[in-house]
Amino acid sequence: MLSENLLSYRKRIDEDTGLQSKRKLLVLLSVLMLAIDFTGATFKEANTFIFKIEFENQSGLNIFLLLSVVYLLIRYYAYAHSYHEELYNLWSGRMLEDRNVFYYDVVMEDVRGLLGPAVEFSGSDEPGIQESKYYVSGIFKRALTFPSYHIDEDGETHQFEKLIKLTKFNDKWTRKKYIKLLSYELKYQSSAFFKYRENLDLIGPYVIGSLAIMLTLWKML
Repeated sequence: MLSENLLSYRKRIDEDTGLQSKRKLLVLLSVLMLAIDFTGATFKEANTFIFKIEFENQSGLNIFLLLSVVYLLIRYYAYAHSYHEELYNLWSGRMLEDRNVFYYDVVMEDVRGLLGPAVEFSGSDEPGIQESKYYVSGIFKRALTFPSYHIDEDGETHQFEKLIKLTKFNDKWTRKKYIKLLSYELKYQSSAFFKYRENLDLIGPYVIGSLAIMLTLWKML
């Protein structure tokens, strides 16, 4: 059963007319470029309601299409970037809901599962650990972030974010377990891409556009 967050996310993407129009145009031009590169097709002429256009400089047309796709990629990113973080939160949240990866024992007040050895304190000391999020920085840098609280001299409570570096190893949290964590990450990322349509809807145009640009540049050089 799909979660409310996922359904809400899909609805916002589907109703974002600006994003939809940029995606359609980007995919259309990218597919056109790929068709030209793979088949060697050429444009002879184009009919408009007013006049007929004849294309004589095919290399110039390829450059024009290339620049158009680059521009559309930038425009598409401007519309889509606000959805990227949410997309990441969806799959990483599903991973931390896997009891084999992360499980908070409310009775013993500690973290169990694969990530248990990486958490060296009790949940009674840091209740926010129950609200942990998976943080990716760089190629192999991973961490857990969670809210923590501090009471000042005036009795006011202040919230801030703490971070547990998962690349900091000890006797219990080893490199072997870290590699296993990366395998879980790959599993949930792959599952998100093939199982949940919003991933392909959002990321697909980047893939098609980038492929069209690389193939066109390779043909031109």
